[in-house]
Amino acid sequence: MLKSMLALGKMQFNQYNIYKSNFYLFTLNRIVEIVVYIFVWQAIYNQTGNAGGYTIAQMTTYYILVFTLSSLSCWGVNEDMAHSIRNGNINKELLNPLSYFQYYFGVNIGEMGFALVVGIATFIICSLFWSITLPVSFINFLLFIVVILLGIPISFFFTMIAGTVGFYSSSIWGMQILRKSIISIFSGLIAPITLFPTWFQNIANILPFKELIYTPINIWLGQITINEIAVVIMKQVLWIVILYVLAKLFFNHAVKKITINGG
Repeated sequence: MLKSMLALGKMQFNQYNIYKSNFYLFTLNRIVEIVVYIFVWQAIYNQTGNAGGYTIAQMTTYYILVFTLSSLSCWGVNEDMAHSIRNGNINKELLNPLSYFQYYFGVNIGEMGFALVVGIATFIICSLFWSITLPVSFINFLLFIVVILLGIPISFFFTMIAGTVGFYSSSIWGMQILRKSIISIFSGLIAPITLFPTWFQNIANILPFKELIYTPINIWLGQITINEIAVVIMKQVLWIVILYVLAKLFFNHAVKKITINGG
């Protein structure tokens, strides 16, 4: 099973990587976004002497890491699912030896692999132009990796929940935009969570999305204690279970309503 999922991941990675321009354009896009955010925060810092409780070096590192990690959180297999329903390939996917979830998790591994390569390239290039704050300790770096890895199934199961809309509709464009918007706002991609109103922070503390970007970056920066990190990991495990159950329930109901327009 694992071997088959990794093989699917390799195929998906090669599909993204077949045209080298994809890699260059995705990386360039990330760098441009980073430049815009850094210039904005430098202007704010020069005017107010404050960067949301971060030093300007920390805020620069924050946004470099944001766009290093953003693809891991925001990319998803929604459109692949919708396309397979439209062209009838879902018949084969439902009859695969791998379950539907296992099949798309394998595809998701390939997308995340390509996203990781783009992210690492973005980080390396940006580190040549800006001074990046390194992790406060090796333990923090390891915990940073652990929290990111636990965030992948959270993002995947949320994607699968959104993707089930494709079983009811020929287009999931609106749901895909909504999913990305929710993740972008509550993950800290747009701005650190601490800059939002208290009521918003309370909601973000309940939802699992801040653990996709905001929390691992603050672990990197040493803004979160070891005890707090232990609570974060338990929260992630709990949300993985919750989202898995919800995704399965939505899928089991949605697959009964499927309408295939092709195949």
